Amino acid sequence: MIPFSSRLSRYLAIQMLAGLALSFGVIVTIILLVDFVEQTRAIGTRVDIPATDLFMLTLMRAPLLIEQTLPFIFLFGILTALFRLNRRSELIVMRASGYSAWRIVAPAVWMSLIGGLLGAMALNPIGSALNARYEAQEAALTRSGNSNRVESNPIWLRELTEDGYVIIAAADVDGDAGSVTRPRFLYYRQVDGGRPVFDRRIDADRAVLRGGFWGLENAIESTPGQEAEAMDALSLPTAIERQALFERSRSPRTIAFWDLPGVILAAREAGLTTHRFELRWQTLLALPLTLIAVSLLAAAATLRLYRLGGAASFALAGGAAGFLVYFVQELLASFGSSAALPPITAAWAAPTITALLALAYLASTEDG
Repeated sequence: MIPFSSRLSRYLAIQMLAGLALSFGVIVTIILLVDFVEQTRAIGTRVDIPATDLFMLTLMRAPLLIEQTLPFIFLFGILTALFRLNRRSELIVMRASGYSAWRIVAPAVWMSLIGGLLGAMALNPIGSALNARYEAQEAALTRSGNSNRVESNPIWLRELTEDGYVIIAAADVDGDAGSVTRPRFLYYRQVDGGRPVFDRRIDADRAVLRGGFWGLENAIESTPGQEAEAMDALSLPTAIERQALFERSRSPRTIAFWDLPGVILAAREAGLTTHRFELRWQTLLALPLTLIAVSLLAAAATLRLYRLGGAASFALAGGAAGFLVYFVQELLASFGSSAALPPITAAWAAPTITALLALAYLASTEDG
């Protein structure tokens, strides 16, 4: 059947859109308020910046945050719409006229499918691009507010050596190439029971990680009490792997939906572990099913006729079940990030089980 073809299905769709708009407005307002306070605390206390600029930074972060809360927007939006129809006895009239529960739920399923596709393929790329602009502006503001700061986006690494440790500071990192820009290697020896003593410092224009060694370009070595020595190239042993640089430079949540397959392929060709990025890719692919699952859950919690009593309790139970599903999904995602579960299982298990349980409940109440 063509979706929204009948007048009643269009009426249901309009009511559900109204519920989604209300849920969207409330959740987005909370997101903006909380994030604005966070920006004021994190940036406004260090840099003299107008409130309008802080609000613009908050807006740049908003799309990615909205994407993360889409399941709750659909859960509470569909829950609100169907509960309102139930309380006004409109669902009773529909059921009495032979309108099945499946036809009542169909508009929510279609809207969830469309919302999930738009969320993954449109909202996510927009959010990733705006988040990159946010990080650039946040780094520029922080740098301008601190004249002693050298790097715009510093990378810090610490590694143990035979007689102490080395601290590696760099201005930027390219995880795909396994290189850092403008690195500083600060070597310390530990004496007298572990007291650190500065030993030497090495500065370079660029350092590339190659099979257990840092390859430095245009290096300058400085030792206390001696003149600095310039070297065109220098190799330093290290136990740091390219995987550490790759994961530090690339956060899965900041890579756009359309860019993830290329990043995964390039990382595989470089011999790097990609399970965190595969999990993110599978999670975005599963977003339509996730929204369908929470919409079915909302329908299962609100189709109990209001005149039979307990409808409000069922609706509250549906909301609580939504939080439980979110917790389980995050738990599985943590297993997937640590490679304890395959990415497909970690991303698809929770929404699939939720959708099947909700369908089973709807089938039992509709068909007996």
